[in-house]
Amino acid sequence: MPGLLSRKAFSHPCITSSILLIYISLFLTPLSKAEEIKTPRSLDNRLTVELFASEPDIVTVTGLTVDQQNRVYVVESHTHFRPENYEGPETDRIRLLEDTTGDGKADRIQTFYAGSTETMNVGAHPDGWLYVATRSSIFRLRDKDDDGKADVRQNLVQLETKATYPHNGFSGFAFDFFNNLYFSMGENEGVDAELIGDFGNVYFTLGQNYGDDATLIGKGNKRLSALRGEGGIFRCRTDGSRLERVATGFWNPFHLCFDVYGRMFVGDNDPGNRPPCRLLTIVEGGDYGYRRRTLEPFIAINAETPGTLPMTSSTGESPTGLISYESDHLPEDYRGSLLVASWGEHRIDRYDFIPEGTNFKTTTQPVIAGEEHFRPAGIAVGPDGSLYVGDWADRSYPLHGKGRVWRIRALNPLQRSQTESISSKDRQKREAAARKLLAQGKKGISRLKTALKNSDSRTKAVALNALISAEKMTPEFAASIMKDKHVGLREQAVTRLPSHLVDFQKIVIEDTSPAVQAAALRRIEEKSALPILVERLKSTDLFMQQAARQGLRQTFSDKELSQLFLHKTPEVRLAVILLLKESASPPDTSLLKQALNDENPQVRFVTVEWIGRDELKEFRETLIKDLAKKATTPELLKAYLASISQLEGVMKEWTRGTTGDWWVKKSKSQEYAAQLLDLPETSPEVIQQILLFLPASHPALNEKKLNQLLKSDYSGVQTEAVRTLRETKTDSARKKLLELALNSNLDANLRSEAVIGLNSSNPENVAPLLKLANSQSDSVSKEALRTLTGAILSEEEQNRLRRMATKNREKFSLIERVLKRKSKQQKPAKDQLEKWMQVLSGPADSQAGQRLFFHPKGPGCFRCHQIDGRGQQIGPGLIRMQGRIALNRERLVEAIINPSKDIDPGFLPLTIVTIDGQTASGIYHKHNNKERSIYDSNGKIRSFKINDIEEMVPSKTSIMPNGLVDQMTLQEFRDLIAYLLPEAQQNPSSD
Repeated sequence: MPGLLSRKAFSHPCITSSILLIYISLFLTPLSKAEEIKTPRSLDNRLTVELFASEPDIVTVTGLTVDQQNRVYVVESHTHFRPENYEGPETDRIRLLEDTTGDGKADRIQTFYAGSTETMNVGAHPDGWLYVATRSSIFRLRDKDDDGKADVRQNLVQLETKATYPHNGFSGFAFDFFNNLYFSMGENEGVDAELIGDFGNVYFTLGQNYGDDATLIGKGNKRLSALRGEGGIFRCRTDGSRLERVATGFWNPFHLCFDVYGRMFVGDNDPGNRPPCRLLTIVEGGDYGYRRRTLEPFIAINAETPGTLPMTSSTGESPTGLISYESDHLPEDYRGSLLVASWGEHRIDRYDFIPEGTNFKTTTQPVIAGEEHFRPAGIAVGPDGSLYVGDWADRSYPLHGKGRVWRIRALNPLQRSQTESISSKDRQKREAAARKLLAQGKKGISRLKTALKNSDSRTKAVALNALISAEKMTPEFAASIMKDKHVGLREQAVTRLPSHLVDFQKIVIEDTSPAVQAAALRRIEEKSALPILVERLKSTDLFMQQAARQGLRQTFSDKELSQLFLHKTPEVRLAVILLLKESASPPDTSLLKQALNDENPQVRFVTVEWIGRDELKEFRETLIKDLAKKATTPELLKAYLASISQLEGVMKEWTRGTTGDWWVKKSKSQEYAAQLLDLPETSPEVIQQILLFLPASHPALNEKKLNQLLKSDYSGVQTEAVRTLRETKTDSARKKLLELALNSNLDANLRSEAVIGLNSSNPENVAPLLKLANSQSDSVSKEALRTLTGAILSEEEQNRLRRMATKNREKFSLIERVLKRKSKQQKPAKDQLEKWMQVLSGPADSQAGQRLFFHPKGPGCFRCHQIDGRGQQIGPGLIRMQGRIALNRERLVEAIINPSKDIDPGFLPLTIVTIDGQTASGIYHKHNNKERSIYDSNGKIRSFKINDIEEMVPSKTSIMPNGLVDQMTLQEFRDLIAYLLPEAQQNPSSD
C-alpha cells in the first residue's frame, strides 16, 4: 500500500477523488471468502517462512514491531479507505500477539490499544514505551500493570494541515542510543510537534502530504516553516526541545533505520511518476532532490540537479520497512545486511554494502518472494533474532478483512547466548548491557572503557556511544578511536564525539577514508578551514561536496556567504547560491543578478530555479531575454522555460495529479523555444538545445527550417538537425540524408549521423549504403556497414562485401555481421573481467560510441536507457553529474558483459506465468486493480489481467541481453565505453 502502495498502482500517479470513489465502489458488495493462505517462498534454502497469525485475529496490517519480551504489536487498520458497508471497528487497533507455548503460532491475541485513525506504524522502544504514528500524530503508549493493555497515552507530535491522504503523513520509527528524536515527513514538511520523553532517541517518518501547507512546531512553540511538496527528516530531543531539520527532498520516506555505526538509511517510496523507489543514505544537511509542488526540471531522484545527493540504491516497488540485521539467529552472512520489504513487488530483498567513496555500492538479492496477495507491510527483528513481517494480504487498496503476520527463521540456527553482554552478537543485547553498565556508575564506566579496546568493532561501537552519552570520553580515548582501522567506527566517532575532543581539519587532511573526511567537514565551524572547504567543494564526490557546503553553512553567516560569492572558484559560488537559496533570509536581488550572469551553468541553473520557486516576477523579462544566449545545456533550457512558466502563473494549474512535463502544454514554453530559432541573437548552443527540446513533429521543425539549420557553422546544430530529420520519415527527408551521407566535403561525423537514417530495409537505400561502405572516411564506412545489418542482399552484393573484407581486416567483423556469419573475434568469458579490461584497452572514438548507443541496428541501449536527454527511461538512467555517470570503467564493463550478476533492485525482472501456461519476463511497469504490466527486453509494455496470472516471481536474469557483447565488435565496445565514460572519467578518483 503506498505510501505503502505507490502512485503507480493507478493510471495516474495520484489518486483523485473520482478514481477513489470508483475504486471503493468495487467493495460495496460482500467480500468473497479468503483464498487459501499461501506461504511466501524462501529463496534462501537456509530460511523458512511460517504463518504466525492471520485473519480473523489480525486484518489489514500497516506496520508492526516486536518488544524485548518477544511480543508482537501490529497496527490493524479499520480506517484506510473504509468502504461504506465495512463492518469492522470504527477506529484502528494495535493488536498484541504473543506465542506463549513456543509452537511458533500466536496464541495470546488481544487489543493493546484502540481509538486512533489512519494509523500507519508502531515502534517498541527499549524503555517500554510503544510509539505510534498515525497520518497526523505521534503518540506513545505504556502498559503500566503488564496486562497487555495500554494504560498511559502521551501525545508527542501533531500534524496541522488540510491534507487528509493517509500515506504521506507520519510513519515508521527507529531508535538510537542518544536523547535525540529523529523523524521524517513527506512532500510538504507539514507537521505541528510537541515531543515528550526523556529516554533514548526516536526516529520516525512522515509522508509528503500531497504538497499542502503545514508548520512544524516543537516544544516551546519553536516553529519551522515547511516547503510545500517535499519531505524531510527532522531531529529534536525526546522532550520535544531543540527542533531542527536534518535533511530534505523526499517523496514518502516510509521507514528508516540505523546500522551499528549510526549511519541512517531511509526507504523512500515511489517519487510520483519518477521510478524507481530509493534506498538513501542520510547525512546532515542533505538534499535528496524530490519536490512534488514544482516543475520537472527542478526534481531530482538521483542527483540530477545541482546540490542534490544520489541514492545508494534503488529498491523494489513501495518499500514499507527496512532493518539493519544485527543478530545471530539467521545465517552469519546476514549480519550487517539491510533487509527491505517491498509491498508492490511482494518480496523481501537483502542488501549488502561496500564502501565506495563517501557512499556505498550495494549488492542485492531477493530473499523472500510471495504471490500476488503477499503484501509485506513492515518488518522487525525479534529478541531471538528471527524476523516478523506484517502482510496487508491482498492487492486491493481499501479495507478487505484479510491480514497476516509471518515469521522468518533459520532452519538450523546457531547456538546463541541468552545473557546480555556488551560483546554479544545481538545488537539488542549489546545495547541493553551497555545501559546496565552506565547505571553501575564508575565500575560500569571502567568496563565500557575496557570494551573500547575490544577487537570487535561492534563492541567498540556500542561502548563508544555509551561513553559519549555519559560524557566520559577523554582526549586519549578519542585519539585512539580515531586511529581505529574500521572506517565505520571512525565515522561514528567523528559524528558523535564532542567537538573539543576532535581536530576536524586535521581529520579531513589526514584520514584515508572519504566518508570520515566528509563527516569531519560537516562539523567544521572555524573560518580558518575555508581553504580546506574550498578544496573539497571541487571534489567529484557529491557527498563530499555536500559536506563542504555544510561546513560553510556552519561557519559563515548569510552576509558572509554573500561576500564569498565574489570568490574566483566556481564551486564556491555554486555552494553559496545553494545555501542562500535555502536560507530564511530574503533574497538579495543584486546577488541574483550577478548569479544569472555567472559563467558556471550550474550557478545559473540554481539561480533560475530560485527565481521560479519564489516567483520573483521582477526577473521575468530578464529570463526571457537570457534564453537566447544563456540556456546552453538541455538542463538550462528547461530550467529557464520552467521558471518563466512559474513567473507567468503556471502553478495555478498544478494539481495533485500533475506530473512530468505537464507544464509544457499549459505554458508557452514550446512557443518561446520555437521563436528563438528565428532570432539572430540566439546562440548556436541554444539552438542545439531547442532541437533537443522540441518534438520532431513540431511545426517549427519543418524540413525547410532543418535544411537551413544544416548550413550552420556550429557542428552541434548540424548534428541535431540531422537527428531530427531522421525522425521525419518522409521520402524527401530520406533523399536529403542520402545527399548528406554522400557529400565527401562534409564533416565525417555529420555524414555518419545521416547514414543512420538510411534504413536498409528500404531497397532504395541498399546500393547507396554499399557505396558508402567503400567510403574513404573510416567512420562513414563503418556506419554504413552497421546500418546494412539485416539487409536483404543479392549474391553479387554479398560477394562485393566479401572482397571488401579480404582487403580491409578492420571491417572484417562488421562485414561478417552483415553476412550473418558468426564473429571470429576471440572474446573472454563473461566472468573474466580482468581479461575484458585488457582487450578493451586501446584507441576509441566517443562519437562512434554515441552513434552506436542510439543506432537502431546497434545493441539497442537507447530502448531502455536515457542519456544526454535522449533515449527511454525504462532501465536505470545513465545520468551525467558534472559530466560523468556514476560508474567507473570496471563496473560499466561488467554490467555489459554480465548484466545478471548484480541487478539493480529497482529494475529486478519479474517472470509472469499465466494460468494457461504463458510466460513473460520484464521490468515492473505499473499495476491497477485489473492488470499487471511490465516492460519486456525490447522496451515494450506487456499487460496481463490479474485473474489470468498464476504466479509472478522475481527473476535472477536481467532483461538486458546476456549476449549483448556478441552484438558488438571489440572496437564498437571500446567506442561505446568512450562515449559513456569520457577520458577524464575512465578511472575516477575515490575522493
